[in-house]
Amino acid sequence: MAGHEPDYIQRSYGEIWGSKSLNHESEAVRFGFFNARDIEIEPHVHEDAHLIFVLEGNYITTAEGAPPVTAAPILVDNPAGTAHRDRFYGPTGRFLAINIAPHLSREGVARVSRHPADLARMIEVIEELEFGAATVTLDEVTLALLRHDEGTPGSHMPPWTMRAYEKVMEESPEAMTLAELAYEADVHPVHLARVFRRSFGRTAGQLLRDRQFERACERLQLGRQSLAEISLDLGFCDQAHFSRFFTRRAGSSPARYRRAAAQV
Repeated sequence: MAGHEPDYIQRSYGEIWGSKSLNHESEAVRFGFFNARDIEIEPHVHEDAHLIFVLEGNYITTAEGAPPVTAAPILVDNPAGTAHRDRFYGPTGRFLAINIAPHLSREGVARVSRHPADLARMIEVIEELEFGAATVTLDEVTLALLRHDEGTPGSHMPPWTMRAYEKVMEESPEAMTLAELAYEADVHPVHLARVFRRSFGRTAGQLLRDRQFERACERLQLGRQSLAEISLDLGFCDQAHFSRFFTRRAGSSPARYRRAAAQV
């Protein structure tokens, strides 16, 4: 019938697919850590607006601006009433969910963010939650979420960190190494890795490998290049090295991923 709206699973306030390991509630906002469940997620809508900050694992989201498969870290903003089908690619993953009470929630378009300021703010939230007590930081973040303010960098973030992060995200993964990144930032590679992990939950080296994996998923899904060509373009020494890397990250071979993507 023309104009018929599809039926979506309805999720109530704070209802998230996953195994909760920690939670906290502050001023009509619920914070919770979840471990992924190895299940297919049907299209659904939530009565509350919520943020999903992916800490570990490979995530698939229908939010605007997301690649086919997204490696952590990433922040997904799902407004109230937005139909989506976000899930983890594979059985493992961990995320922070922040649910805003329905009467304070807004509607809109689901989007993803990898802005370093947003990621740094989420890392600060995690540190406060793991500390085990309600703190000023949690209250400030809650108010910012309710006002829909834009994120601001964490106070512990050196100025070069933002530049280095953006370079990792913008450059082709085969065109950048950790040593080159440290040289351009004028810091030692060990210091670079330490500050990145503190700021974004990942080292610079992990982010570089994450970008390789995401680019690989994009190219496999397009289906225009052979595995050998993708391996070369992404900076791997040969196809066998690329296949081992991809299988370790995805839990399936590049060829199997390509076949599955073609059937979607």
